[in-house]
Order: sequence, then C-alpha cells, then structure tokens
Amino acid sequence: VYSHRGGELVCLPKSAALPITLKAREYEVFTIVPLKWLSNDISFAPIGLIKMFNSRGAISAYWFYQNTSTVYLKVRGCGDFGAYCSVMPEAVYVDSTETEFSYQEECRLISFTLRVPETELYLWDIRIKI
Repeated sequence: VYSHRGGELVCLPKSAALPITLKAREYEVFTIVPLKWLSNDISFAPIGLIKMFNSRGAISAYWFYQNTSTVYLKVRGCGDFGAYCSVMPEAVYVDSTETEFSYQEECRLISFTLRVPETELYLWDIRIKI
C-alpha cells in the first residue's frame, strides 16, 4: 500500500487492516498493489508514477518469467517511478540504458526518474534486475 500524500510504503499481510485518521477537509490517496513472488522468495509490486493520483495508470504492461530475477515493465509518462521490492535490485535499465535508482531499506521502495519522452504517448521499456 502506497500513500500518495504521505509518500509511505507499507507491506501488509492479506488479512491486515491499515488504520487511517483524517482531519476535516483532509484526504489521502492509496495505491494498493498485490505482491508477485519471483524466484528465491523475492517479492515485487510496481506502484507506478508515485507523484500522480492514479500512479498505477502509468503502467501499460508488467511481467516476469518464473525462476528468473528480472522484472519487465512498459510505462507511459514521466516523473518519479516507484516499486516495492523485498531486496535491493542489482540494476535498473530504462530503454536499455542503466539508470540510477534509490532503494529505501526500511520500506523497500525502489525509485528512479523517467525523463520527459521525446514523442507523445511513448512507452518506456523498463527492466529491473534483482
């Protein structure tokens, strides 16, 4: 669960609840993404463009092959992209170019920036090697 305004990422068990308290005229937007299990007990969940209300809407496609440690995504738009990963990735590639990323160990958030594409409706090819 990613909270848009708070910028927090929490991994919850299936039957858990997340207590929320809002004051009058406050709001929060949550992106809820199920975990996928890759090889070697590694879990992954793409959040999307984390500064957008509909962050997951930027993800056009997402897949991985069983018994591998690489995640493939097709993403539209620009800005900060985020994903949950239970371990720090080895590398992140955007359109075959290795890209700098940050990894927050305490919440397991991977983030990196997608620049403004040169063409409209461009789909970034993202590969995350774990």
